[in-house]
Amino acid sequence: MGYLSATAEAGAYDVGAAMQALAAKGGPGILRQSVKLIALALGSRRIRPEEYFTYALYRKDRGRDFVRDFLSNSRKRDFNASLEMPARGVETAVLDDKLQTEARFLAHGLPFARTNAVFAPDGASVPPMPHLAVLRSSAEITAYLSNPDHFPVFGKPRSDSFARGAAAIAGQTAAGTLQFLSGEVVPIQGLADEIARDWTTGYLFQPFYQTETSLRAHVGDAMASVRIVTLWTAAGIEPWYAVIRLPARSAMHDGDAIGERIWGLIDIASGEVIRLRSLRDPHSGDLIHGNNPDLPFLGFRMPHWQQAIEITRSGHECFPGHGVIGWDVFLTPEGAILDEANASPGHVYQVAAQRPLLNPDMRPAYARALAFARQHGGGENAF
Repeated sequence: MGYLSATAEAGAYDVGAAMQALAAKGGPGILRQSVKLIALALGSRRIRPEEYFTYALYRKDRGRDFVRDFLSNSRKRDFNASLEMPARGVETAVLDDKLQTEARFLAHGLPFARTNAVFAPDGASVPPMPHLAVLRSSAEITAYLSNPDHFPVFGKPRSDSFARGAAAIAGQTAAGTLQFLSGEVVPIQGLADEIARDWTTGYLFQPFYQTETSLRAHVGDAMASVRIVTLWTAAGIEPWYAVIRLPARSAMHDGDAIGERIWGLIDIASGEVIRLRSLRDPHSGDLIHGNNPDLPFLGFRMPHWQQAIEITRSGHECFPGHGVIGWDVFLTPEGAILDEANASPGHVYQVAAQRPLLNPDMRPAYARALAFARQHGGGENAF
């Protein structure tokens, strides 16, 4: 267990406990669940046990049509790759490297979450950016984190996902110690040693961006990113769907954490929150509030929404070989900025909407993207 391991630990799933909880709530019995879990895992959709519970696939209204149009995590990479266009240049390695993606944003004049310092062990390449400090050792990380001018700061791995290893650091509490946004106090030297040991592919230090004030009232102090997924079709770049992922109330970010996590479906045209769901508790039904029980979040309109859509369109133009990209966007007091780009996004729509990804409303845009990919050497598989 390390200082940066909480997210990975929270992401573990206890299938046995989930089975017991579902049976206790009046759901199918253990034997019936077991039979269904095996059938789904061995079927053509390769649905994992966790997805059975998260998407309430035990419900009677989620029959063959739902499963047919549902995109399981095990099929996600194949789905996204089917929209790649080799004739236009596939750049997955760039998109998987947060720092190289940032350099691309910089070159095209796009607003983005800026990395101020990177841990890059000796021999690791770093794209040239004038504002970037390069830290080559645990000692240099320690020196960087010992400077009070660098706080608050958000740290995250250069090439990982699901916010594993990420931490919001509020500042120093005493000589040689730091305080996370969660309240945990950690030693600077110990944290630096862990980063140098466990994140040899690189670790980034960025400003701790704040959510726009009206939105922060619903989500709390941790940043709630908005996932906007865009498709490239013959008509150009089309925004496909948008979801806001609220952090758990005690969390430092919107990734895996102990506590309730709420995801909201956003109307792509207006920026209005049109549905709210609990990620891990489909029994709770539709919600009205986010993290603030006194302030309804349903119907809230996202600030800087048109700017957010436009910067994802412009960002997608930087990667013409990719038919689908998932964008993490920060809505800050100063405007919308790009945080990360995902070449193979997990399709969070399915939780927020409680509908399969390729339902009749969503499928036409996918079909347009598939047809366009086929014009440029892609689209080999159809879903």
